[in-house]
Amino acid sequence: MNREQLLGTWELVSYESTEPDGRKRRPFGDAIGRITYDAGGNMTGQVMRPDRPIFHAGERAIEKVRAAYTGFIAYFGTYVIDPSGESVVHHVVGALNPGWVGGDQVRRMRLEGEKLILEADVARPDGTARHVLTWQRLA
Repeated sequence: MNREQLLGTWELVSYESTEPDGRKRRPFGDAIGRITYDAGGNMTGQVMRPDRPIFHAGERAIEKVRAAYTGFIAYFGTYVIDPSGESVVHHVVGALNPGWVGGDQVRRMRLEGEKLILEADVARPDGTARHVLTWQRLA
């Protein structure tokens, strides 16, 4: 892929993972999200579990707050496409997860028809999970 193919705003179609034991699952249920790449090399991405519990300011609801946090991925920064065109590196400037700030999020990428497929391998104590996010262009 090249930069021109990546530019624009994309809406999440599906978010699926393959667990280290081979099980398939949807980590955020019927997830919704958007990711945007602009011509200036900036990007922003958000993915949300839509059924997160509601809590109100001042409410002592630590489990609801935890579920709200763990059910949302949000970050922004800049991006570069690997010379092979097979991956994109997101250089994270700001993120909901403070551990991502200043780091890189590497995603393998490909186009399947009109859909953008981004994949990431996530190392965990029990092995590596593969996360696959499928996006449809909005603009």
